[in-house]
Amino acid sequence: MRIGKIVNAALLLLLFVCKTTAQETRRLSAEAEALLQCLKEIEGEKTLAGTIANVNWNINEAKWVYQHTGKWPALNFFDYIHHPFSKKGGWIDYTNVGEVVNWNRAGGVVGIMWHWNVPTNDGKDYTCTPGTEPGQTGFDVRKIFEPESDEYKWMIKDIDIIASYLKLLKVRRIPVLWRPLHEAGGQWFWWGKDAEACNELWRVMYQRFQDAGLDNLIWVWTQAAAWNRPYSEGYKWYPGDDYVDIVSIDVYNNNSASNIYRTCYKFLKDSSPGKLVALTECGNVPKISAQWRAGAKWLFFMPWYDYERTNNPNSEAFKSTDHNSCNAAWWTEAFSNDYVLSRDDFKDIRTGVEAVQAEQDLSPAGTFDLMGRPWVEGRSGLYIRNGKLIIKK
Repeated sequence: MRIGKIVNAALLLLLFVCKTTAQETRRLSAEAEALLQCLKEIEGEKTLAGTIANVNWNINEAKWVYQHTGKWPALNFFDYIHHPFSKKGGWIDYTNVGEVVNWNRAGGVVGIMWHWNVPTNDGKDYTCTPGTEPGQTGFDVRKIFEPESDEYKWMIKDIDIIASYLKLLKVRRIPVLWRPLHEAGGQWFWWGKDAEACNELWRVMYQRFQDAGLDNLIWVWTQAAAWNRPYSEGYKWYPGDDYVDIVSIDVYNNNSASNIYRTCYKFLKDSSPGKLVALTECGNVPKISAQWRAGAKWLFFMPWYDYERTNNPNSEAFKSTDHNSCNAAWWTEAFSNDYVLSRDDFKDIRTGVEAVQAEQDLSPAGTFDLMGRPWVEGRSGLYIRNGKLIIKK
């Protein structure tokens, strides 16, 4: 009878859990949960050094940093910018995830952004720049509210294509810092032309990815890099706390660390209490140590790529210590600070967190399935421990 009562209580609790989950829609894979927990552990104490692929699907910038400092950045962002041209065996093939897999296997954190290109007005190319010129696009983000429109169908089609690429990383158990619809408030991308529509597009993408089982994503929202109005207006393009894990900003050509702290870091902290805060793009900014002393303790920082320097790692240009965003001396100084984490540094921290999580996941004696049978190591499902329902993944 006792087991029967527990089972009935557990089933009722299960119905409640399922209902709540359906309402909130959020799921995180064990790997994404471990990474997010690790990021929370280092917040305000350490910062991840990061780089961005030279245009799309490589670690060229990371290689350049390693060549001049002897250290790999902890984080590398990739970009789905050329997805309209992607095809198996083509000049760009987003189904070939070898570079990403190798980066993750070496201990690096994987980030992906998406310069979302749509057809130009003349139909001859693709762009993300809005406007009326032939090479620009009049693609209307407001059509996200009109399911019968051509634009809506195009957006859903593209979202599903990107989901198929991200699934290739999910099945390999790779968590991803996912950064879509960046700098929307700047209104220099087609998705930023209307704040309400952009927010709806974010939420549609979020839910569609959830429905597709993409639980390996940590969502990163980015404030516009430059703003000729109060920064607070940029939050009109904020989809809501339920849809964002990390808030960030892009900073270029600002030589004042105190100004960066006050108008960027502190602004984000005050605007999104409880969220992690990152510097998702930067160029021609003060040393990280100066920003850190001023109070801008970013979760991670990522200088923008220099196409001419790092387009070809075998070129003479690649040997140059110059860089149009942050030169080799800037990087060397960054790594001289013990709070700036390289790939090896963060790998050690991640391994520690994952080991603790694995240890906590081990079920002790006294754990039974819903039929009252003892838990068997390695078996997933629904179990009861100390009168509480637990889910073993």
